[in-house]
Amino acid sequence: MSRPQEDGIIRFGDHISLKHFTTGRYLTSNGDQYYEEGSKQQKVFTVEGSPSDESTFIVIPPQVTEEQAGYEVGFEDQIRLKHVPTRTNLHSHEIVSPVSGQQEVSCFGNDEYSDDGDLWKVLQYDEDDEQYDDFWRVNQPVVLQHVATGKLLHSHDVVLADGQNEVTGFEGRDDNDKWAVSFD
Repeated sequence: MSRPQEDGIIRFGDHISLKHFTTGRYLTSNGDQYYEEGSKQQKVFTVEGSPSDESTFIVIPPQVTEEQAGYEVGFEDQIRLKHVPTRTNLHSHEIVSPVSGQQEVSCFGNDEYSDDGDLWKVLQYDEDDEQYDDFWRVNQPVVLQHVATGKLLHSHDVVLADGQNEVTGFEGRDDNDKWAVSFD
């Protein structure tokens, strides 16, 4: 497993866990859990606790790009996030989420198949904050914008199932769109 280097810069090929700022929960998926309605694809949710295999994603470049493993991820760059245990990609589409009625976020595809629904753009959470330079770093608050729909990766205290909070695509911007790479 390859974690970010000592400089804290996130690079293509790094294994990361995304922590939701507001709830302190980790973005997670499980190959045994699928949405019963909507896309019926693999569920994505947040859970309490420490990072685990189920909350680990590999940062990979878009399919058509000159970016390669080891290249730094900058703000405004497009990425894909591959779920390590299931090899599926963090995905979204214009399907209503099961609880809040926002946009569903799932895991979809595999090592051979990926589509535009898997692309996310890394944005600074606060463009006026001096902690940012050109690159995405561990513990920096970021927003992930779904490229195809423009919605933001979002979570909240809305319960999806036992111990799981819903993750959605959200139109607009608020504190529930804030995430950071974290390993604690």
